[in-house]
Amino acid sequence: MSMKKITLLFALIAITGIAGATVYLDETFDYADGALKTVGAGSSWLSGGTYGTWSSDFMVQSSTLAYSNDGGTYILSGQGKIMSSNYISPYGSTNYVVYKSFSPSSVATGTVYVSFLYTPGGESQSQSQAPAMSMSAPGTNTGVQVWVGKGLVNASHFRFGTTRGSTAGADIKWSTTEYSDLNAVYLLILKYDLSTQTASVFVNPEIGAEVEPTPVASDVTSTSSVRSSVQTIQFKVNGSSKEVYKVGGVRVSSTWAEAVASQSISAVPLDVPLVGSASSVGAESFIANWTAVANATGYAVKVYQGETLHGTYDADGQSTESLFIRGLMTNTAYTYKVIAKGDAIDYSNSEESAASLLFTTLEGLTSIETDFSDETWGTLYTSENQPASGSFPSSYHNGFEIENTFLYDISKYDSRGERKDYGLRMDRMSNGGMVVLPTVKSLEQVEIHAIPGGAPRSITLKELVDGIWTTIGTYEMTSSVDYKEFIIPLSRAVPTKLRIENAGSGQVTLYQIITRTTNPTLLDAPVVGVASAVNSNHFTANWTAVANATGYKVRVYQGTTIVKTVDVSGQATESVQVTELSPETEYTFKVLAVGDAFVNYADSYLSAASTPFTTGITSGLDNLSELKLTVSGKTIMASESGMFEVYNMQGAKLHQVKNTVMTETNLPAGLYILQFTDMNGKQATQKISIN
Repeated sequence: MSMKKITLLFALIAITGIAGATVYLDETFDYADGALKTVGAGSSWLSGGTYGTWSSDFMVQSSTLAYSNDGGTYILSGQGKIMSSNYISPYGSTNYVVYKSFSPSSVATGTVYVSFLYTPGGESQSQSQAPAMSMSAPGTNTGVQVWVGKGLVNASHFRFGTTRGSTAGADIKWSTTEYSDLNAVYLLILKYDLSTQTASVFVNPEIGAEVEPTPVASDVTSTSSVRSSVQTIQFKVNGSSKEVYKVGGVRVSSTWAEAVASQSISAVPLDVPLVGSASSVGAESFIANWTAVANATGYAVKVYQGETLHGTYDADGQSTESLFIRGLMTNTAYTYKVIAKGDAIDYSNSEESAASLLFTTLEGLTSIETDFSDETWGTLYTSENQPASGSFPSSYHNGFEIENTFLYDISKYDSRGERKDYGLRMDRMSNGGMVVLPTVKSLEQVEIHAIPGGAPRSITLKELVDGIWTTIGTYEMTSSVDYKEFIIPLSRAVPTKLRIENAGSGQVTLYQIITRTTNPTLLDAPVVGVASAVNSNHFTANWTAVANATGYKVRVYQGTTIVKTVDVSGQATESVQVTELSPETEYTFKVLAVGDAFVNYADSYLSAASTPFTTGITSGLDNLSELKLTVSGKTIMASESGMFEVYNMQGAKLHQVKNTVMTETNLPAGLYILQFTDMNGKQATQKISIN
């Protein structure tokens, strides 16, 4: 292999000697031939929108694009393969996108450049407008874009334009120059200045130029979908707008010098790294290991499934000797190889190393039940230090890809009275707030607990199907304060990967995510009666039994605070004494029916609250402990004069009489609650049976 060929291999570098310079991503599409969303899935290429009936896809093909001018040869010229789009009649897609993150979190400051090689491939660009490249965010189909459309002066020619988010034709700022060569390769650079939110496009700038030239088009005036941050590069097709072109050698960087960097033809190839064995192998991840190579700027780890390249992953730093890699398939055999990356000035990339030993990922999870308070979900934020929208961090914890989302300290109670201390707060849809779940081996039900952030919101549940994130459903939170549990039947007998997206314009917090291998029926909530046998420190809670329950959970409230929970067994149980309360204190209680551990029946939600009641005073006589109440037929008698009040078991008052020691109720036979108040205002409550 020639020195020049070695120099040009995998030029995934970071330019040295430039203060604050960053190469976010070098994408050369060095995957197996096929649909980018599939062959590039291991390198974090994802898809969204509606693929529909398009007869093709964004395809990786075994060809290259090259570009040079008087300044030199573009840094990624001739590298890897190309991405080809052949979207023509009968079309069939709706806002279908394929995208890849170039940063682990949104970039909201500075300037971002996307350099790429573009050719119409001999095809007339007869469409009015079509996006060739976008800077965007996960979960959205709009972004800072390069547009290609037919010429204004000569319709057989074509021109380039840009917007900073809008997709309206009237908002596109077009170049005055029109281009006629349909077979030429063009170096396009899309620039976005986040401080001014200005989008610019450059065509064929001088390679290696120190001074940034005047762009051919800029947009600082359109108002629709203006990006305040960027995180992804994105390709998109939609409706009946023709898109036929080829792209190669994509670089995302932070300076002009990096955007127009030149290749070197005199660099010395680095030594080949020595690979070790994979470690910490999980269901979808592992750690790749190797020995460091002198003079390297970093490493490229190439993961293979058999002979097929699954993905390429980059590690920065000469001394780096391991890399955590995720996004693999469960229960699948892999190997990996490592390339040492040079600086493209004095040193070029090494050859691929020998392959690692074969290793197999583990099976997926049986089920998921999150506990965001267990201190394993990353940095905890509060209202005092939470990030601004558009700058939410991204992270990876417990097999979850937490995108533009953070752990938030805000406690809530769910509909069963369980306290949730922390939640995952997702940024708005346009900023790509989402949570990607680990793969589960099978599935029958998903339960998602969520609350909106100040206004009605919605979330969308999606499933990864053949490389495409496919919508299962969108779920609305109609109130700004509602704690919502969404129970979603979803039967899957094969490994399944899901993600939850914020589908609205504001923040949403997820408090719990559960997957089950059963689809239990939610039990009815019990109907509570009034408290009976109320004393200074105890009372009896009453309710109606619920079919298929195995027991009940009684929660006692002082105001809105739960002060006591009592567990009761038995489906037919309809009352329990609650003790150890405070005297002269007002309480209510709620009851939920307990199922069979979510196999066939799920625990119900809490009932409505009981009628408030107040415990008695502590005295020589504990409330009315000396009172004698007797029932004979429909007649109730007391050992002293007072007021009789009779309620049904649901708490409705049916009978009342004052200043007497006896009352005739004339009520139907059944169980009732009697509340007796003596002439001094002391009360006694108990369950009675009227015949």
